Parts: sequence; C-alpha cells; structure tokens
Amino acid sequence: MKRSSKNGFKILSREEGEKLLDQQARRYLRMSGKEFVRRWKAKKIKNPDRPEVMRVAFLLPFGG
Repeated sequence: MKRSSKNGFKILSREEGEKLLDQQARRYLRMSGKEFVRRWKAKKIKNPDRPEVMRVAFLLPFGG
C-alpha cells in the first residue's frame, strides 16, 4: 500500500479498494462485497440508512 508523502493518506489500488469493501461488507453485513454491490445497485438492501449499511456504502467509490 502506498502513502502520499504530502498528507499521509493511503492511496489504494482498485484491488485494495475491492478487498477493503469486501472485508467491511462481511464484517458489518455478513455478505461479500460483490453481493453488497449487486444488492445496492438493485436497491435490494433493507433499511439502507442503517449505520452498518452506510459504513459499507461509503466504500463503494473504492471498490464498487
């Protein structure tokens, strides 16, 4: 994983972003990242405003 020398933020590759999304979807929602993305796009997530769903949804730009 690379670090930006200016601000200390970690820069993720697409693969690292997908892995992070998958880990968090499994942790908070008990489903794979791919399953979460599929359900999110199909609007099949029950109560999408729940904090655990939003934690994963915020990662969609990194791996969705």
